[in-house]
Amino acid sequence: MGTSIVVVEPDGYTADHLTKTFRGGYHVHHERTGREGLERLKAVRPDVAFVDLYLPDMDGRRLLEDVRTSGMETSVLMVSGKKNLGAVVSCMKLGALDFLEKPFRPDDFYLALRRVEERIRLEREVRRLRSEVEKGSPYHLLFGANAGLRDVQAVVDQVADTDITVLLRGESGTGKDLLAKAIWQCSSRRGRPLVKVNCAALPRELLESELFGYEQGAFTGASHTKQGKFEYADGGTIFLDEITEMHLDLQAKLLHVLQDGEVCRLGGKTPIRVDVRVIAATNRNLADEIQQRRFREDLFYRLNVVNLVLPPLRERAAEIPAIVDYFLDRFSQQYDRPAVPVPSELLAEMSGYRWPGNVRELENYAKRLVVLGDVDGVRREIQTLRAKDRSAEPAAESLLEPEEFDGKTLKEVAKLAASRAERIVLEQVLAKTRWNRKKAASHLDISYKALLYKIRETGLE
Repeated sequence: MGTSIVVVEPDGYTADHLTKTFRGGYHVHHERTGREGLERLKAVRPDVAFVDLYLPDMDGRRLLEDVRTSGMETSVLMVSGKKNLGAVVSCMKLGALDFLEKPFRPDDFYLALRRVEERIRLEREVRRLRSEVEKGSPYHLLFGANAGLRDVQAVVDQVADTDITVLLRGESGTGKDLLAKAIWQCSSRRGRPLVKVNCAALPRELLESELFGYEQGAFTGASHTKQGKFEYADGGTIFLDEITEMHLDLQAKLLHVLQDGEVCRLGGKTPIRVDVRVIAATNRNLADEIQQRRFREDLFYRLNVVNLVLPPLRERAAEIPAIVDYFLDRFSQQYDRPAVPVPSELLAEMSGYRWPGNVRELENYAKRLVVLGDVDGVRREIQTLRAKDRSAEPAAESLLEPEEFDGKTLKEVAKLAASRAERIVLEQVLAKTRWNRKKAASHLDISYKALLYKIRETGLE
């Protein structure tokens, strides 16, 4: 089963019994004081905790309350060698799953752990059902009919309820902040804060104090001590948007936080432990940023545990009518305006537009439709934008320059042109599959080995 258990009690009685009763499949950790127990609970985040009512440095009920308010999903069972009906009642009100009296009967542990397992099963089922019925939530728009987004949703379902660091990539306006919120909402940390920091919105000095806080007197104007965003997010999640805009010096400090789980305020000398899940986002090409030495390679590897790419709206044209409907309903309620019928002609224009501003741009047009009812104006504007798109498209180019024909037979020219065309197709398919070679090989209907050979042969390696 692999159940992790933390026992917090001064005498070790419960820990000894658990170890003897369950020799396999249960990992038992024992701490003797409330302070040590809380540190162990934050580090392990176990399935079950047995907490003694009478600890040498605090009342066990205080530890129970700390666990319940920290956002941990740990099931807490209180134990005591003294009968105290009032304590039993107060512990159950604070959220204890059960209260066990020492000495234990052999069946006490079995029954208590069966209840914990059933609770865990029910909570997982509730999370699954919630994700299915939340059709009206805004981030439901992220997971439509697009194949790329179905892949994203599959990964989100797997990693949301973990502490894994997630890196989100995609053009501006594709919904990276919405996806970060979806991951937080589906995690066990949803009861704790989601703190968003836009790294592009603040200059370096202000961003540093925002993230890490400062001590009184750390600099001119620091008249009081201030917590940073990482401290505010303790127990929860921090979303670092546009992380590639962060100065290299701050990137080094962020790397330290990810490695050690500690922050140090400006002007401070004592590190502060924080338990924060990090979600980062960028609209830039990280490989280029690393090559240009604007982004630390070691930080990239720390952040790039799970990498999710949101496709642009132009690749999701089939979903545009559904997204428009969602925004129209939302803004009709928000502004107390009647629903606006959108003619099929306008939807067709919208579906054919490239949407450089992605979902955010479409949202603005939907708001305009509701507030102003300007259907004809929106249609004319999108028609004009589409016409500009078409006029800006480059003319079709020859695969070969005229000088490349010189001195070559028709067979040699044909072979060179075929090789050039092959490279172009490979580049497009690999970009579309985000360099997933197995998918690319399947798409091109060639073997995986043949694809690798073609990549080397065309110099795309």
